[in-house]
Amino acid sequence: MLIISRGSHITEIELVKRLYEAGVDLVFISDLSSQDKGKLEKWKVPTIPLTFHSRFDWAGIKTLRKMILKEGFGIVHTLANRPLTNSLWAAYGTGVKLVSYRGAIGHVHRWDPGSWLKWLNPRVDRVVCVSDAVKEDLLSAGVKAEKLLRIYKGHDLKWYENLVKVDLGEFGIPPGAFVVGCTANMRRVKGVDVLVRAAHFLPEASPVHFLLIGEVRDPLIKKLANDPRISHRIHFAGYQREAPAIIGQCHIAAMPSRGREGLTKAIIEAMAQEVPAVVTDAGGLRELVVDGECGFVVRPDDPEAIAVSISRLFRDADLRKLFGESAKKRIAEHFNIERTVRETIALYENLVASKQHVPRQVS
Repeated sequence: MLIISRGSHITEIELVKRLYEAGVDLVFISDLSSQDKGKLEKWKVPTIPLTFHSRFDWAGIKTLRKMILKEGFGIVHTLANRPLTNSLWAAYGTGVKLVSYRGAIGHVHRWDPGSWLKWLNPRVDRVVCVSDAVKEDLLSAGVKAEKLLRIYKGHDLKWYENLVKVDLGEFGIPPGAFVVGCTANMRRVKGVDVLVRAAHFLPEASPVHFLLIGEVRDPLIKKLANDPRISHRIHFAGYQREAPAIIGQCHIAAMPSRGREGLTKAIIEAMAQEVPAVVTDAGGLRELVVDGECGFVVRPDDPEAIAVSISRLFRDADLRKLFGESAKKRIAEHFNIERTVRETIALYENLVASKQHVPRQVS
């Protein structure tokens, strides 16, 4: 097994580690940070550093192809777009099974040449979809149903037990404020402008404040936030390495997205820390949050509905506690790393069982 990533996130590092501990014969390739490299060395996971500098990195393709031919890998599992496009060329004529990953919705079309270099490529044997919403999107784009399977990217509640404590006052949050946090790469599709507009529907004396965590790419957000009627409520934290710890200290986690949500990591991180969520019915968000059980799900582009949901949770501490406990339980039961490992191993076993011998082409 050859698993190829680009960079690393704890969900990927832990998946590789646990697959290896479960007996999967694998080698992991990634552009790792020194910290992650140290972890994998400690766990004795076979790891090779390799960076693909473009979608068609010919030096990287040549290196990867030699590896596939020499070691006789049966499956190449790519966890990002760039490793996939390079692996398709490296594996040409080898008979190796190719598994790709899709974590977002949109931009896959039958008439788009770029899509045929990735998920629509007939050489790809399986596409792991991070949510049912992603699976449905690829199906509608023309990917064959038998190639698609949904495996949630699993988490472990222990990852969030000893996070660093962050003083929200650093971001201008006053003492005693009720904080609604939103972690996002703030493009228009994320709908953060709708969340800002929701502030207008809250009582003027309400202590509800909004903490926006992440890079602001939509200039409308800053423009709306400068309105003197609500500017005191809106706080910008910028990009934060400790974003999971920050969202864990908020009273509510919000994701007002207009669409294209695969399986929103920021909401999982909040729910795992007993923070209830207010989200829109967009993509995989509806799979994460059960409306009226661990948060509220509202229509996209409806700032008043967001404000109503926030107000309900602000006024009812018992409901907020109940939702928070249910949120943590939902992550533990449905979005856990152990389940991800089991389903990934089942995928590998299925591919191995169905594999027909194809003589490898010698380069």
